[in-house]
Amino acid sequence: MEAESKDNCNGNEGGNGRPRLAQVDDSGIGSPVGGVAVGVLDATTGAFKYRLVGVEYFQDGYRNEYQEKVVQSIREMFAEMNITNDVYRIEICSGHVFDLTRKWLDEEGYEWRPVKIVDPLQSLIENAFSDYLVSIGVPERIRTIEVGREQFMYLFNWVRQDPEARVKYCKTNGSKWKAKWSHKLYERRGSVEKR
Repeated sequence: MEAESKDNCNGNEGGNGRPRLAQVDDSGIGSPVGGVAVGVLDATTGAFKYRLVGVEYFQDGYRNEYQEKVVQSIREMFAEMNITNDVYRIEICSGHVFDLTRKWLDEEGYEWRPVKIVDPLQSLIENAFSDYLVSIGVPERIRTIEVGREQFMYLFNWVRQDPEARVKYCKTNGSKWKAKWSHKLYERRGSVEKR
């Protein structure tokens, strides 16, 4: 149930011995398709909740507002799960998606530290994001593809099969999308796969 520490703690790692542990992780931030799933695991009870931050927060008209939506989602889940700063210490993924969340944890007086999240939370949140992908039409095979370059290319090629209908599911406000990936949507399939 414990997460592996990624680096030295730079959060409020007090020694007051809060007896319970909650972990926070995300899935989907590196995916070209979909927004992001953020989840909370009460490692003491095994309770798990997640929220989806919509892809619209990763499209034109938005910059980093998704981080505010992530904080709102975490705040709501903490309230629903009764994860309070006097009882729980927090382990949180060190990814940039949680930059504002870590500030919020400080403001609220939580004891927290950045870690590399492992199972069970890692699988729970990745499965939640896969559920979302399947719900928009991505084939079930996505569940068997490891997160990373192979999954990225599988999803990109899924969009390329019908860009007019599927680009609406893509993170289109990033510089790499605008400079590289959007132009490759309409290239002949073989020319992209050889690279």
